[in-house]
Amino acid sequence: MKTTPAGVPAFSFVRGPVACLLIHGFGDTATLMEPMGSHLSAQGITTKGITLPGHGTTLEDFAKVSNQKLLAMVEAEYTELKDSFEAVVLVGFSMGGLLALHLATMRDVEGIVTICAPAFPFGGRIGEKAIKFVAKLGAPLGTRFPKMGFTSLSDKTLSHYLVGYKSYPSRSVLRLVELMESTRTVVSRVNAPILIVQSQRDDVIWKNSGKYIFDSVKSEEKRLLLLENSRHKAPIDRDRLLLFEEISKFCLSRTKKPGSTSGNQ
Repeated sequence: MKTTPAGVPAFSFVRGPVACLLIHGFGDTATLMEPMGSHLSAQGITTKGITLPGHGTTLEDFAKVSNQKLLAMVEAEYTELKDSFEAVVLVGFSMGGLLALHLATMRDVEGIVTICAPAFPFGGRIGEKAIKFVAKLGAPLGTRFPKMGFTSLSDKTLSHYLVGYKSYPSRSVLRLVELMESTRTVVSRVNAPILIVQSQRDDVIWKNSGKYIFDSVKSEEKRLLLLENSRHKAPIDRDRLLLFEEISKFCLSRTKKPGSTSGNQ
């Protein structure tokens, strides 16, 4: 385990020839992805969880970090894994899923898993316009949005994995909306094998985001998995074991089925 520039420990479990790069969501840290990483490693899959720039430190850092810097780190970590392993699968939760989709238009990836990745925020296009309007007004004033994203768990046994910010600077929210917008412009260029996961009880993103991504990508191998009992924080919610098993099967199949190419040629 090592400490990332963001200050929150990253984690890695070196196992088999297939590696998964686990990318957390908006305002979270690598800690959220640890249960998934541990489960996948037990199935013989190498996993690496990263903490993105601007996350796990201060809200000032969070407000300053650009989408370009986030994507640059994901690409650098992918390249490092690609140099050492037979296949690398990008597994992105929420905003991390958007970054994974972007990278899949730039590099030849063997597989992608998006988990509750937002095509639009809660409320769809109208919700996005409202959030963008408020964020634009608030950004110069330094205002913040309240924390978003909860689980369906009543016992809170996994709450210690929720290491992240308790509120979000308007500047950061505005950049998240911009990332959603830019993802919609490029998602049709994704043709790598993909598993798209959507929580049916998601209270943060548009409920049809998974279907939007499924319909938009050009991948010959694609699947939409619906989680019936989870809210937005699916990696630590009620359906997490089902989620982990489906991701495990998808990742292990990459050694048997070479991924189709993806990206700008």
